[in-house]
Amino acid sequence: MESCIVNGIKRFGQWCTAAFLCSWFGKLCVRLCAWVAARYRGSLVCRFFTDGLSNEASWRNSLLYRILHLPVCLLEKIAVRASDACQYVAKNSVVWRLIDNWALLPSRVYGYIILCYALTETLLLWAVYGEVQLVKLFINGVLVVLALLLVLLNRSPKSLYKGSILLRAFGSFFYKSSGKPSRLFLEDKDIRVNSHIASVCLGIVLGVLGFLLPFTVFALLVGGLGVALLTLKDVRFGLFLTVFGAPILPTMALVGLSLLCLVSLLLRLATDKEFHLTHNGLTPYVVFYVLALVMGVVTSFTFMASAKIALVYLSFIAFYFVLVNTVTDRKIWRALTVTFIVSAVLVGLFGILQNFVGISSTASWVDAEMFTDIERRVYSTFDNPNVLGEFLVITIPVALALFWSAKRYGHKATYVLAVLILAACMIFTWSRGAWLGVMLAVVLFVLVMDKRFFLLGILGLFLLPLLLASDNPISARLMSIGDMGDSSTAYRVSIWLASLGIIRDFWLGGIGPGSDAFSMVYPKYAFSGANFALHAHNLFLQVWIELGIVGIVALVALVFATMRQGLGSLATRGRGRLMNTCMIALTAGLLGYLFQGMADNVWYNYKMVLIFWCVLGLITSGAGIAKREAAEARHF
Repeated sequence: MESCIVNGIKRFGQWCTAAFLCSWFGKLCVRLCAWVAARYRGSLVCRFFTDGLSNEASWRNSLLYRILHLPVCLLEKIAVRASDACQYVAKNSVVWRLIDNWALLPSRVYGYIILCYALTETLLLWAVYGEVQLVKLFINGVLVVLALLLVLLNRSPKSLYKGSILLRAFGSFFYKSSGKPSRLFLEDKDIRVNSHIASVCLGIVLGVLGFLLPFTVFALLVGGLGVALLTLKDVRFGLFLTVFGAPILPTMALVGLSLLCLVSLLLRLATDKEFHLTHNGLTPYVVFYVLALVMGVVTSFTFMASAKIALVYLSFIAFYFVLVNTVTDRKIWRALTVTFIVSAVLVGLFGILQNFVGISSTASWVDAEMFTDIERRVYSTFDNPNVLGEFLVITIPVALALFWSAKRYGHKATYVLAVLILAACMIFTWSRGAWLGVMLAVVLFVLVMDKRFFLLGILGLFLLPLLLASDNPISARLMSIGDMGDSSTAYRVSIWLASLGIIRDFWLGGIGPGSDAFSMVYPKYAFSGANFALHAHNLFLQVWIELGIVGIVALVALVFATMRQGLGSLATRGRGRLMNTCMIALTAGLLGYLFQGMADNVWYNYKMVLIFWCVLGLITSGAGIAKREAAEARHF
């Protein structure tokens, strides 16, 4: 039963509401709210957060969508115009046919090339220097034996690997099964090389190059040519190689691979009339960011330096489009994700090896007075422990997701080992920001996958003070967060304050991408004790400083759109457990990565820029695959 006081308050509130709605001011407010609601329902903001099917058609028909998709539409129109010419060249080009059918060529072709290379190089070394080094002589001797075997065997590579584990595991990614038995011997007259003069000439040319060039240069030249031909033959080869090499290869090699994959995709677009570019919800935001990047270069304080960095960024963004338009199958998506983790495990093993073998560690990485127990910080292939930590923040949740969704005990044991390797390497980085980032990522992933772990999380919060109070280097490192006595913390805070001053004066257009522009402007805003800095030690501050308000808005919108796509897999968790679990892990890892970006410029290392776009591409392509499969399920 309600009391008289409560009943009186309720009636008074109802009277006030009725009086307000009947007044002219109340009617004006109601009309204003109705007008705002009507505009909001059709706005970009509403479509961004709702992503409903009813709004998708209006979004795709809007002027803004058509403007931001203009580059994609132009590429498709150019490809249609050039399709007939490209198909004619591909059909009548001997070189293109050889590239397209390299697996069907007789092994005798490869044998003549290797034999002529080894003999030519050996003869030139003997004629010029009068002797041949024992190592070189041994290598060329092995090549001669291999060449003779290939000449006598005269079987195609495809027939040699027929039925092998290697072909069953990876061959289906590059070749469609026709149901016909493989040819043991080559009988196709269009592919057969009747004359082996070309093979002999190519072998002689390679032998001359091997004699003239240093071994490293020669190996890179031949290897690069082989990679280029295989990527042009099938873009998926370059796609897997780029994802695997993202944390390992040098930056310029990754740029070259990204552009090579783009060329291969454009060739496919021009020669295959059934292939079309994928239109997804992230494309407008990516184009928006690209426009901000181009404008940042135009208005940069150091135009040439910013232009070079922008070209690197654009090549990695191009690879994102290659990944999204190539990975349209659940099987390839899963294989690409596993390839990413295999590469991460190799990086982690190298980092662990560095910790036990001993490496030289930069003094500025550790406050020797505050952390006497830390002798070194590993960096593996990234040249900086914090950057290595950023990479591990993304990969540890994905490795955990592979373990979570594995069904066989052997697979589970393998993925547990991968998680332990990555976690051990993460500890040896001694990166506090990375530790917090991976904690956030793992906790989010576990809670999303199973809410029953929430109780364990509460128990962990109660036990956390006991862990931090213990006397060990890890707890001491964590407890130092926020301690201004730590030189690293004080240095970062000073840089952040100076960066806010730069934003205050250049918030609109920025100063241009790159450390050169930042180093030119920063000294005018620097505080005492932090007179020099190459970046803002904060990703979002750095993007705002470089690209202005347009760049930071584009980045934030892109991140939110990606999170929406990644978490959208929660609605279809029952379908494709592995892919959807990895999608959630990638999203959680990306959140942890961006959380660490609050304390460091995680894009200072260009490898991490490519890895960022790889993760976005995996999330986007995974969301597209799930959406198509759901539509097909509804259709049938």
